[in-house]
Amino acid sequence: MTEKLRNEDDLTGVTRLVRLEIANARRALDRMGEDPLLAVHEARKSIKRARSIARLLRESDREVASLVNAAARRAGHVLAEARDADSLEQLARAMVRDCDDEAARPALAELAAQARADRERIDRATAARQAARALDEMDRALAGLPTPDDVPDVVARGMARTYRRAAKRLDKAQSAPDGERLHELRKRTQDWRYQAVALKRAWPDEVERRKSQTDALADLLGLHHDLSRLARRLDDLAEADAAIERVEARCEALAAEALERAEAVFGARPKKVKKALKSGFQEAGER
Repeated sequence: MTEKLRNEDDLTGVTRLVRLEIANARRALDRMGEDPLLAVHEARKSIKRARSIARLLRESDREVASLVNAAARRAGHVLAEARDADSLEQLARAMVRDCDDEAARPALAELAAQARADRERIDRATAARQAARALDEMDRALAGLPTPDDVPDVVARGMARTYRRAAKRLDKAQSAPDGERLHELRKRTQDWRYQAVALKRAWPDEVERRKSQTDALADLLGLHHDLSRLARRLDDLAEADAAIERVEARCEALAAEALERAEAVFGARPKKVKKALKSGFQEAGER
């Protein structure tokens, strides 16, 4: 669950939210021996949320913010291999279970077996230690991030930047909706989603209006990303044409639905959204 500003918080509570997400990630890593799949999944989500929320304070000190962002990127990166292997196996197994195409099932079953072997060879304990060290670096860098004189303005500009970047990714994805461009849109959508939830008690209507659409969009883009990876892996197998065709058809349908939703979320002019955000967060800061 994304940490949120409390009723008694003003917008200076944003740094506290980042630290809470770092603590959540550490607790998840501590459970690696009990449930490694869940531990990796929860740790990565908390790291992503911490990184997204920290980006709201980029304008307070760009140099320090870059150090915070780089440490968060390293923390997530060392867990990526484990999470990718976990999700690929789960998705392949689900597709084998639900597949009614006898020609496609053998390749999907073979890929599920490969993904399971990949998952079992990963050294999760080492990855957890490396991620914990990167989180320590992030925490130290965060300590050097100054509290700006005008927090609402800085936060509004940070969120407006997220929106602008997402709108640019949407433009590119609309011109060529391939896996790479949709994945870039997904990353910016996740940033917007985490920031919107974190600032729920202070957000203006401009953010709230897009909230439910953003949740659905992020889920669609996440499934598209996983299926795109699965299709690439299937391409390395013999006699996988039927399975690839099935997966690619599903990807095309997901891409069309995702782009329609993305237009509803990020289709407004970024300058208009920035103005609304600055006005809304300024009002929140005065309350």
